[in-house]
Amino acid sequence: MEVLIIIVVIGGFGYVIYKVAKSKNREPSVWILAAFLLSPIIILIILACMQKLPKQRGQAMTKRKRSIKKKDKI
Repeated sequence: MEVLIIIVVIGGFGYVIYKVAKSKNREPSVWILAAFLLSPIIILIILACMQKLPKQRGQAMTKRKRSIKKKDKI
């Protein structure tokens, strides 16, 4: 039972870190990995203190979108 509680708490921290990183326009998977390697509380404090990054226009397209765009040009 205690193991289940620990898993739920760690998952909850992961979710909160994901939402905070996403709201700051940061890469959530990197921050979640850092939280599991270090400490979720420390990573959450670091993320909370960071400034929000500007949104990037025209982020990397997927292969499918690129192939559709190439077909449209032909």
